Amino acid sequence: MKKLVLRTLALLILIPTLAFVVFPFAKTSWYLLTDRGLRSAVPSTFAFNLHASLSRRLPGYVDRRIASGIAESVRSNQITATESPVYGAFFYLLATENLQAQWEKDPSLAKRPPKETGKNAIEACARIILDPGHASWVKNYWGDDYLDDPNCFYRMLVIGSLAAHHHLTGKTEHLPFLKQLTDDLAADIDASAHGLVDDYPGQCFPADVVAGIAMIKRADTSRSAWAKHAFQRVMANFAGDLPPYMATIESGEAWGPSRGCTNGFFFSYARDLDPVAADALYQKLVSDFWQVDSLAAGWREFSRGSKQPDFYIDADSGPVIWGFGTGATGLGIGSTRLHGDHEKAGMLGAEMIAGSIPLPDGSLLLPRLVSDVEHAPHFAETAILHQLSLNGGSEPVKRSPLTGIVWLILGFEFIFSVLLLRLVRWLFKKARPKLICPPLPA
Repeated sequence: MKKLVLRTLALLILIPTLAFVVFPFAKTSWYLLTDRGLRSAVPSTFAFNLHASLSRRLPGYVDRRIASGIAESVRSNQITATESPVYGAFFYLLATENLQAQWEKDPSLAKRPPKETGKNAIEACARIILDPGHASWVKNYWGDDYLDDPNCFYRMLVIGSLAAHHHLTGKTEHLPFLKQLTDDLAADIDASAHGLVDDYPGQCFPADVVAGIAMIKRADTSRSAWAKHAFQRVMANFAGDLPPYMATIESGEAWGPSRGCTNGFFFSYARDLDPVAADALYQKLVSDFWQVDSLAAGWREFSRGSKQPDFYIDADSGPVIWGFGTGATGLGIGSTRLHGDHEKAGMLGAEMIAGSIPLPDGSLLLPRLVSDVEHAPHFAETAILHQLSLNGGSEPVKRSPLTGIVWLILGFEFIFSVLLLRLVRWLFKKARPKLICPPLPA
């Protein structure tokens, strides 16, 4: 009986050790050694691996959520229950379109093209984007005519998602609706005195307006010149400064400071609209928001030298620790990649994979833990996928250095693996039956 208990205990320790310690250490080390795209701003094979994992998991999640009807019963202020399910679908579709373009240039990045790997997930994401129940929270703000009101954020998500769906599948059934949304949002931006449109009544986020302009351009490439002009109208309100977290549409004035959580989203699309202006603003972003210390590197939530706290938390920023913004850094990976800033992109990429703790099913443990398990369990992973799908710049000269936190995580995983495996070995050894040999005849 004692030996059975010891063997059972050994197995109970061995299985989670392999899944949650040994495997993450091995996979992280492998990609840090072999994936130059994770250590620079060029296309990353890890991004394709994460895409394949999400492509397997998203269809079932979407079908269950739509069938449950729960989206119609949540309160509008439950951001992770309202925005995140459709926001995640938007991120996945745009990331798939980006990865498909990279694969077409270099098929060695993955065995199958992303539009085939993600065939079912692409359709599932389109379903949740178009599901009326998942627009209930928007109706609470804008009423039944929510598709005609300013409603910038939601319309931006739908336009970007349907454009990506069309580009990936070639299907045309949603094009009339897409054209209507595109024309209406462009008209609202043009009609605005300062080029700004509210997400919700009295709430304008300039970064979302810029993303909306970029999605209009993606949906209708004939509007490229219009999109550049619309972007310049938005930025003219801020006299060469980074866009503020919020602004007032009546005056165009900033309402609060520029913040890292929205800067990351802004720079994911600004360069597609006006590369020269975006490059100049990126240098200002680096000067004011980039932070490196002996342990980590990342983007600040509030600019260096501001009177804002170094420890803070809200729904957009996530935890802010010693100035580092978790939302700012997570959504800021793409800005370094788009601007070909290989060193910063590589530092953030390495921190991302080490801190995420990749699991055997292809998912990322920490992003799953910080997502809304009930309503949007894959949201943080889709955001990471979208950021890794962005790339730019010339070929990197060398791989970026690993920060202290990466070495710390890898060292902890290695030592913990050794200690736990030695414990398992000892338990199995104690559980072996003892062989009693009779004495040899004299």
